[in-house]
Amino acid sequence: MSLLTQKLLFLCVLALLLMHNVIGFGTHHVNLINNLDNNLDLTVHCKSADDDLGVHLLHHGDTYGFTFRDKIIGNTQFYCSFQWTGEFHYFDVYIASEDSKRCDTCNWSITNPGPCRNTSQEGNVCFHWNK
Repeated sequence: MSLLTQKLLFLCVLALLLMHNVIGFGTHHVNLINNLDNNLDLTVHCKSADDDLGVHLLHHGDTYGFTFRDKIIGNTQFYCSFQWTGEFHYFDVYIASEDSKRCDTCNWSITNPGPCRNTSQEGNVCFHWNK
């Protein structure tokens, strides 16, 4: 096999691995804990452009977590819907351009007014729900 053929084959294999997110940047974890008032149950549904992680029911104090790798090409983003009695909200729990250096493990406390992220660098920071 010629050197040119070997290089083309290598590039094709690399492109396929990148497209299927086999090769990516760092591994990240997102943990969501139900800290709603009045011991309410929380229904969580998280997605990215490529993945639908399904619907999960969290009783008060329960945690749901998932692991993924940032893509080399594109911008990894996970967003979740949060639903409890009489309420329905969305929030971006991971945006690579903002979070890839901020947290390898992004811990989110889900509260009635909005989600709060806790990192060793920033401490506890709370946000408003997405509009």
